[in-house]
Amino acid sequence: MNQSKSGLFITILLVVLLGACGGGGGGDSASSNGDFITVGRIDGFGSVYVNGIKFDTSHAQYQVDDEQSYDDSSLAVGMKVRVEGTVNQDGTTGVADIITYDDDLEGPIDSGSLVKSGETATLTVLRMAVLVDANSTVFDDGASFDGLAEGQEIEVSGFFDGTQIVASRIELQNDSDSDYEIKGTVTSYDGSEITLVLQNGVVAGPFPLGSSVDLDIPADPLGLFVELKLDNSGGSLEVVRIESDDSDLIDDDDQEVSLRGIVANDGSGGLSVNGVLFEVTPDTYYEPESLEGSISAGMELEVEGYMQGDILIAEKVEAEDGEIEIEARVSGVQSSDAKNGTITLDLGNSQSLDVMTDNSTLFEDSSDFDQDGDGSFNLDELMDGDYVEVELRRMGDLYVAISVEREDESSATKIEAPIEAVSDHVSVTLVGAVFTVYEATEYELDDDHTDADTFFNQVSVGDRAEIKDSDWDGSIEEIELERSGS
Repeated sequence: MNQSKSGLFITILLVVLLGACGGGGGGDSASSNGDFITVGRIDGFGSVYVNGIKFDTSHAQYQVDDEQSYDDSSLAVGMKVRVEGTVNQDGTTGVADIITYDDDLEGPIDSGSLVKSGETATLTVLRMAVLVDANSTVFDDGASFDGLAEGQEIEVSGFFDGTQIVASRIELQNDSDSDYEIKGTVTSYDGSEITLVLQNGVVAGPFPLGSSVDLDIPADPLGLFVELKLDNSGGSLEVVRIESDDSDLIDDDDQEVSLRGIVANDGSGGLSVNGVLFEVTPDTYYEPESLEGSISAGMELEVEGYMQGDILIAEKVEAEDGEIEIEARVSGVQSSDAKNGTITLDLGNSQSLDVMTDNSTLFEDSSDFDQDGDGSFNLDELMDGDYVEVELRRMGDLYVAISVEREDESSATKIEAPIEAVSDHVSVTLVGAVFTVYEATEYELDDDHTDADTFFNQVSVGDRAEIKDSDWDGSIEEIELERSGS
């Protein structure tokens, strides 16, 4: 694996709500008074998990792609949703009243736009820019990172980072579906054609309006953010519906808000997350503490607080990026409920690592064991010997999982993490485990193959390394080093 998150989710995730805004990650008590709004990615089912909260959906109403739905079957892991409801005193459970989902983009991958680099890809759909990550983007309905191709018609859900949609979910469109969707701000409209400026600043259009177009906009929509539904059945795009849309899923009068997304500069010195401007105060709580004074564009954060006009006043800011990635076999599972527990990873040579999971952990199932087809799993479904890919971060002496993806059997253990110790020409230590080198070990330094002498002359504690142990014996077949600033 390459270090390709660049602030991408996920995967990763969100813990509890702070004091007045409804959360207790720092030991404060949560509130269940008043309506609570959260916008984030669906991380699991058995109820619905969003932003670290397990929402009871037994009486929820669903609005999915502008249509009423009746249960969780219309939702899927990786979808960015808005949940309206209440949160209990524990800060990790609640009740959903309304769950809203609307994809961000739907259409063909533009010719000449697809560029892959390692485990990330950039592309455009109807000229809107999209960033895809092989590890953190959820793929469904036949979509896959390797299978991305120009002309392929996809549906995208994700978080806008100021220049592009960072895809949290991609699925293939049905071959018989000729409807496309695109969102932007109206720059021209005369009743017969409409032109938009997309969120990435690109002009799209003009698009002709069909003879029976459905209009859900004022007579003069200039400057309005809208969604266009386009039909391609006749061989050329034609607008069949225009409706007012919400670019950030947040209202100015929302009082208890939990919002997850990618930090972007607003161009005037301010910062936004998922398109919502936010401000920190002297009372803002940070997790980790090192976030204070160091928030910058590209980070993935959860921001909790309340709306003051169109600005989110942050009461808690939490980083959602993982610093460690591991692919390994499971050697033990302990759980207190569906998502809270500990997964023990077999690192080879009688070494193991305990990884904590909670309501904010994304559980994704890409294996043949996903019998119910919902793309997710619970801890009681995870068995010894299952192979998983885990993204996690270290919190003191604990390792906390941001995401856990169950995969089909693999023959190697892979770890990408900061080096904790080095023994010259003998071993390196990552996540507390010692991995030895031997005569057949292959070395790579800043993307170039090298020898053991050169490697150990330049490696330092704190450098980020990726190792591969093909036979689980604690010895390294391949080690790759990517140094800071290289």
